[in-house]
Amino acid sequence: MEALDRHARRRFTAQDVMGMVEQGILAEEEPIELLYGDLYAMSPRGPRHAWITSWFADRLRDALPGYVIREEKPLIVDEVNLPEPDIVAVRLSAEVLRTRHPKASEALLIVEVAATSQPRDRAKAALYAAAGVPRCWLVDLAANRVEVFTEPLAEGRYASVRVLGADATLDLPDDRGALPIAELMR
Repeated sequence: MEALDRHARRRFTAQDVMGMVEQGILAEEEPIELLYGDLYAMSPRGPRHAWITSWFADRLRDALPGYVIREEKPLIVDEVNLPEPDIVAVRLSAEVLRTRHPKASEALLIVEVAATSQPRDRAKAALYAAAGVPRCWLVDLAANRVEVFTEPLAEGRYASVRVLGADATLDLPDDRGALPIAELMR
């Protein structure tokens, strides 16, 4: 094994990964994401994770007319990062979305739901900040809380990070109301 570690590993680009999907090398629905040039298998989603993702998607579709709410679909961050966030709100036409995945810089909000993937999802939040995504919510199922990231900085972090418990509410973008966290954590 040590001899293998001495050799350079193959790094991938988002274009490589999309090409592998088009060629049938990777299945379109295969649970993987490209982070920092490496392919990662995504954890299977349990019932609570799936329910919370759907809960957010339903409420965001009602609260953000004119936005497309994408669930577990690729998002182009840069040349070597093609994550699949649980939820992304973008304002793009169907015409555009038929021809390409949205770019992180076009996202209004990203929601990541984490049962066991908190470290990876926090690393993804840094990518989103560097890309200028104005807000990212990390729903930490193990801790029953939501981490709210706002004010992205180019160096890959958010200037504002708030941790909200079950008794708090999540303010929707553009003063479009709030979502009670207690509904998520029951």
